[in-house]
Amino acid sequence: PPPTMSAPFATALRDAMNTAEGPAVEDALYAYATKPAGSPEATISAKSWAEVLDPFHAAGVDDQFIPPIVRVDPAGAPVGKVNKGDVLIYSDFRTDRAKPLTAAFLGIPFGGQVGGLSDLAKNSVPEDVDLVTMTHYDDAFSAAMGDGGKLHEAFNPAEPLTDTYAEAIGKLGIDQLVCAETEKWRAISWFKDGRRNLGYEKDNEADLYRTDRHPTLPITIKVVQSRKVAAHVQAPQMRAKEITDMLLDGVRAGVTDIFANYANADMVGHAMTTLDDYPKVVEGIKVLDEELGRLVPEAVKAGYTVFITADHGNAEEMMAKGGKARPSHTTNKVPFIVLGLAEGESATLDQGLTIGDFAPTAMALRGLDMPSAWDRQSCLTGNLKPSKMRKIMRLVLDGYGVRDEIDYNAMADAAKEKGSALNMDRWMAGEDGALSARAEASGERCGYPAGEAGTTEFGHVLFDAGRTVRSDLTLIDYAIESGAFFKNPAMLFAINKVKANPEVSLHIMGVLSDGKVHSSLNHMAGLLRLCQEAGLKKEQCSIHVITDGRDVAGDSSPQFISWLEEEIAKLGGGAQINSVWGRGWGKDRDNRWKRIESAFRCLSEGTAGLFVKFE
Repeated sequence: PPPTMSAPFATALRDAMNTAEGPAVEDALYAYATKPAGSPEATISAKSWAEVLDPFHAAGVDDQFIPPIVRVDPAGAPVGKVNKGDVLIYSDFRTDRAKPLTAAFLGIPFGGQVGGLSDLAKNSVPEDVDLVTMTHYDDAFSAAMGDGGKLHEAFNPAEPLTDTYAEAIGKLGIDQLVCAETEKWRAISWFKDGRRNLGYEKDNEADLYRTDRHPTLPITIKVVQSRKVAAHVQAPQMRAKEITDMLLDGVRAGVTDIFANYANADMVGHAMTTLDDYPKVVEGIKVLDEELGRLVPEAVKAGYTVFITADHGNAEEMMAKGGKARPSHTTNKVPFIVLGLAEGESATLDQGLTIGDFAPTAMALRGLDMPSAWDRQSCLTGNLKPSKMRKIMRLVLDGYGVRDEIDYNAMADAAKEKGSALNMDRWMAGEDGALSARAEASGERCGYPAGEAGTTEFGHVLFDAGRTVRSDLTLIDYAIESGAFFKNPAMLFAINKVKANPEVSLHIMGVLSDGKVHSSLNHMAGLLRLCQEAGLKKEQCSIHVITDGRDVAGDSSPQFISWLEEEIAKLGGGAQINSVWGRGWGKDRDNRWKRIESAFRCLSEGTAGLFVKFE
């Protein structure tokens, strides 16, 4: 694109992102993103949001890291700040990355929160703001609900599940170890435990490691701090080695049930903003292969039956049509491997299985009755010897799909560089006595809308649910179709508060893309319809766009903003986009509070990395 006035700011952000791993990169990003409201030296003029955003893409900054950008009026004052008494609708249905900003506005820490807003930011929290969340983000937030409360949940369509696998076997005294790095902490706890806080308590924290234990169930969670880099292509090894070390400690201690998530295929894949980053994705797969080769043989030798699968695809298909980087999830099937059947056992693996069969299969190998709410069955049949205290290890390779084509297939290229088949390829081919199948992890059979890719979070719900579950996306879509969305009490509360008081503004904040992992354009259109039917004017409704770049192409934000502006115009212009920032800021889930605070202060103070006067 031709140079514009935002180009120098894009270059400066890219340079900040390239700061060395550690606290310095967080300091550099925070300093960039929190310039005082309306700073003249950081104010530009533009005719469109695309004119502002395109230079960031050209500089190698994808939509995940678009800095806080604020619309200002002709005098340079920020437009659309969240002020005292306003109403904020958080339109995302996925919960994990929605927790931090919700906690910031409510002043209530969420389960697993480490750190928080600085004293400076706490002083800017606007008073008496009513917050409407699309779904149930965290059990801790329920304290702000009820009469006089400031939290209003629009939907709790997917109510928490009880009698999940971990809970059911824990009640029977079966000891468990659950491991991941902090990027996947919520997946292995909140989501895997049925979208609820099961009640873990911190046992100890030392250096990079944290250990949580359940007070009554024999469950230990160990997490290692994810690497402090701006994007995981800068450290594609992630914490695979450290996770393997924790798992081997568990194997050598004889823990009965082990579960772990390896994040490389997913997180490095998501961070691939251009095809130039593709070798980093391949490197991440090679590291993962090395760690599996170190872990699995020792676990099998120690008597473990080892299951390996994935929650969705990603790294196996890294180029989209048209030759652009494809950092998003895929609908490809995922591997499902069983190793280490006991001597004298023989079995066949159902070739039509889904990842929802994970828990019932492990339960059957233990010879235990399925909880009454479960309706899934074991995918293993044959001559098996069930035992309650059988040693079982379940490994999730996050984002590891199966695809026969080899172009921009990180697994195929990793094998090529290795000079021999990856361990996963060998096991999928039946070597070492492995049983294998390609499991469904997407679409209607896994509780998503038809043709929709799976997600890490809902995939982990399925791993331990043991029953048929529908995703929040599916259930809210139905509410729109049936008309229930437009009669929702929380939504109507927000609209009516604004209508009743001309001093009160409505704010809508959420990820804007058709990725359908965190949010839905269908849901945004429903909110705009509510505003239109209420007769709101653009001065009364500010939209704060969170750009995606992970579940869609990294430079696609201008097209979604254009869609939004067209929808607003079609419905009479009752809203206006007043700020834009990438999901890597306010939706960080790894307790990087300087990034979260940058987005929060953008909303509450109007600070930003860049200010725009629109012509």
